[in-house]
Amino acid sequence: MLFNSIEFAFFLTIVFLIYWFVLNRNIKYQNLFLLLASYVFYGSWDWRFLFLLIMISLANYIIGINIDKYEVTRKKKIWLIAGLVINIGILGVFKYYNFFVDSFFDLASLIGYKLPKSSTRIILPLGISFYIFLSLSYILDIYKKKLAANYNIIEVLLSLSFFPIILAGPIQRPSTLLPQIVEKREFKYDQAADGLRQILWGLFVKIALADNLASPTDDIFLNFSHYSGSTLLIGSLLYTIQIYADFSGYSNIAIGTAKLLGFRLMQNFDYPYFSRDITEFWKKWHMSLTSWFRDYLFLPISFAVSWKIKHERVFYIKTELFIYIVASLITWFLTGLWHGANYTFIIWGMIHGGFLILYQWQRKPRKKVLKTIGINNNNKVLVLIETFITLAIVILAWVFFRSESIQKAVEYFKGIFSTSLFSFPQIFPKVAILFSMICLLTEYVQRKKQHALQLENIRYRAIRWGIYFGIVFIILFFGGGDQKFIYFQF
Repeated sequence: MLFNSIEFAFFLTIVFLIYWFVLNRNIKYQNLFLLLASYVFYGSWDWRFLFLLIMISLANYIIGINIDKYEVTRKKKIWLIAGLVINIGILGVFKYYNFFVDSFFDLASLIGYKLPKSSTRIILPLGISFYIFLSLSYILDIYKKKLAANYNIIEVLLSLSFFPIILAGPIQRPSTLLPQIVEKREFKYDQAADGLRQILWGLFVKIALADNLASPTDDIFLNFSHYSGSTLLIGSLLYTIQIYADFSGYSNIAIGTAKLLGFRLMQNFDYPYFSRDITEFWKKWHMSLTSWFRDYLFLPISFAVSWKIKHERVFYIKTELFIYIVASLITWFLTGLWHGANYTFIIWGMIHGGFLILYQWQRKPRKKVLKTIGINNNNKVLVLIETFITLAIVILAWVFFRSESIQKAVEYFKGIFSTSLFSFPQIFPKVAILFSMICLLTEYVQRKKQHALQLENIRYRAIRWGIYFGIVFIILFFGGGDQKFIYFQF
């Protein structure tokens, strides 16, 4: 049941009507209904994995209660460790079993041992990375006393399987979702209308833009050896737009759907391609995941390393920077691995980690240089140059992210930087590029809003409704077909 399908439109309509017009006076029934609806939604993909989701949720419900119950630190740690082993173990088995087994056999063959490869392959359950992270944040927040364990099983299970976020986020932590589940919700017309507008924009960037870009992008990356350097450059640009449109489209639909049901989810994208540096980019791209890794990985590693260091410098590097380097490399290695069991994702993560370290290192020297030569930090030319450099880094990393192997990514780059770079591209999807320009221009103008269709500044209702109907027309007549969301594979 895709967000961009007729089935989901019927499903959401039925859920909305029953939720508000039948059960609106009883929050307990509303929560139970939403939980059942979430299980139906997830089970429509594969009922076998629905039982996995329920078992994981129940396990974390029990673990959360026991962490909260014991005052003795040792017992709390035992339950926390049990929770970490269960959650990370399940994620490891389902997501990385095939990767580690294949890597083991490849390593054995390199040192001269030829072992018969296993034919056993494990299917990756949809959304497992996301609902495992929800579960981890629940028990970790209870352990840190940022959240009290909730003894209402329906409320906890709903916070760990709420259908708008279960497949690909945003990773709305139970610490911020549970209070909304517990409190009585009232239908607000303005909130619901804004939710519909956000869903409409999400459908536009997904169906009209991302889906139209999918076919030419796949063709270029799969058959890159047959295309000119200019075409490969176009392919990397198309994928850069496609993955943003695909994932931000999903997030907008998820957030808009939650608004229809009276919930507020965190913003997941804040127009990241207009960032002037790599740090700003990661404050605006997949914000729920970035903040999750920051709070549960980067900061704990930083504190742990800082306790071990008693000197001002380590290997001639200032301690502060050394701590940042260690924490960043570990965090971005795991961020890349989280995205998929492939070395290309690890390289993608390390590229971003490396440039974040470089940015951190050059911050003070950069200020001194700008002051010396008399250039203001907000100089428009400087901002434009830095924005272009940041975008180039992001595009470079996306090539690794999209490629099937490191070798193919390297060959892809060789193809770009060849003499054919200056030829006319063999593939130039005019419709998709037109929609890309419309999308990017609209989002640039609306970059201070939560989503692009917040049009309160347009006074005339006829113009606003004309825009809405124009978008619906484009979706219906220029859509790129039913394409799965890219982030479902993670």
